[in-house]
Amino acid sequence: MKNIIFSIMTSGCLLFSGCMSTTNMGTAGADRKQFMVIPEKAWTAQSERSYTRFVNRAKDQQVLVIDAKLNQVMEQLRTEADAFRRGSEQWKWDIKGNLNGELNAHSLPGGKIIVNTGLYWGLKLNQDELAFVVAHEMAHSLRDHNREKASMLLASNLAILTATAGAGAIASAAASVTSQAALIPKGWNLEVEADVIGLDIMSRAGYNPKAAVDFWAKFQNESNRRKAFDIKPLMNDALYAKRIANIEKYLPEMRARYEQVLATKAHSSQYAARNMAQ
Repeated sequence: MKNIIFSIMTSGCLLFSGCMSTTNMGTAGADRKQFMVIPEKAWTAQSERSYTRFVNRAKDQQVLVIDAKLNQVMEQLRTEADAFRRGSEQWKWDIKGNLNGELNAHSLPGGKIIVNTGLYWGLKLNQDELAFVVAHEMAHSLRDHNREKASMLLASNLAILTATAGAGAIASAAASVTSQAALIPKGWNLEVEADVIGLDIMSRAGYNPKAAVDFWAKFQNESNRRKAFDIKPLMNDALYAKRIANIEKYLPEMRARYEQVLATKAHSSQYAARNMAQ
């Protein structure tokens, strides 16, 4: 009975939800429609609590890293957030380092980002490479990728429940979810999408987008080196090649945007210098 009640309640959410894009049209990655069931407000509130728990636990375990370099990069990238999602520049963006040797970083909705020191200290990332990592995680937050994945999982579980519950209205909702899930392209990958959006964010903020290729080269070299110590790599060579090829496809456009930003900044600096001299 509990399962049936849960199914009916969840199907109500499905019937009133649909395909959407969390980011502004005309920006990288916005053309793909997303399926969202879980309300944004509730999901963000839960994520805020999770992030607070992480910070408190990390402080207790003395693994929390507050790094001015992380904050500097985040602050510069944050100014471009509204171009991708209205109002997001005003989110309570925050970034922390985590004293952890794994080559990984994490993002939560609402602009909370955690970067393992194994990733940016261990790989000796320069400013542009670090900017790509942070912009990539910002992309996950701006596109609400975690909420999207949870929505699809919830919809899948509902479809399984309807197979045993046999409720007509619920079955219709599940069928709708199935048809909407078919809109996702074959081979679609949220990480690849975050690479592209991250490239756009960092280019607009004045960071060299070529650093994305350099970062993944460092990442894969270190990952392969760790194989000798029986540490399973996070990304196989086939996926690495796919991601590099996809990044390189967008590099000319992003390089042009980056150079335009540099030219604008140079012009502004010259204008300010002339005014000071007068």
